[in-house]
Amino acid sequence: MIYDSHAHMDYFSEKEIQEIMENSKEVKVIITNSTDLKSCKANFKISKKYPKIKLAAGLYPGKELKKEDFKPFKEFVLSNKSSIVAIGEIGMDFSESEDKETQEYIFKEQLKLAKQLNLPAIIHTRKAEKEVLEILEKNKDQKIILHFFHANFKLIKKAEELGFYFSIPTNITKSQHFQKMVGELPKDKILTETDSPYLSPHEGKQNQPAYIKESIKVISKIWKIPKSKVEQQIEKNFKKVFN
Repeated sequence: MIYDSHAHMDYFSEKEIQEIMENSKEVKVIITNSTDLKSCKANFKISKKYPKIKLAAGLYPGKELKKEDFKPFKEFVLSNKSSIVAIGEIGMDFSESEDKETQEYIFKEQLKLAKQLNLPAIIHTRKAEKEVLEILEKNKDQKIILHFFHANFKLIKKAEELGFYFSIPTNITKSQHFQKMVGELPKDKILTETDSPYLSPHEGKQNQPAYIKESIKVISKIWKIPKSKVEQQIEKNFKKVFN
């Protein structure tokens, strides 16, 4: 079985989701990540309709993010905590907004919420990797997943030493950066993701969870073990993070 630790199912139409489910017979679990309160509510509905889709609730560090967004988000999370498997995607992105104070405030509050509920946190960061790791270093007792972590290898090494997990996207089929990460990081810290509908390994096609198979092929070659053994390792890692 294969596992998608990071997708955005609310970005698909209902018809597209039905087609994706038909193609996902080998996919055991899909974590659908949210970006704002509206996204959380949409993904919540999707997760209730499709049992293999699980909800990660989060406020993405986009241009529209405001400090007052946190209170209603927290109320949603606490009201639906039994249906939420992670807080995500959260983090900081200095390419999105220059309001670093708001991003840092919301990020720290969401990390506190994840800790309160004993949930893993799924982290997005772009042009803010150093700052994000400095914050996460103070939260190293939490389960942290670094999604699409395109930092330099000095920071990747630091994140490894802090015990964090790394979700590797399907564009590992083209990306030397992610191929190198898989080759150098401990096998027990690797997860697979699609970031669907983005980062497809197939030109001209939207990404979908079934395409994790393409990642497994590449990882198998790098680790020099059969694809079945890769799937078993990823499954073991996934179950450690998402109880």
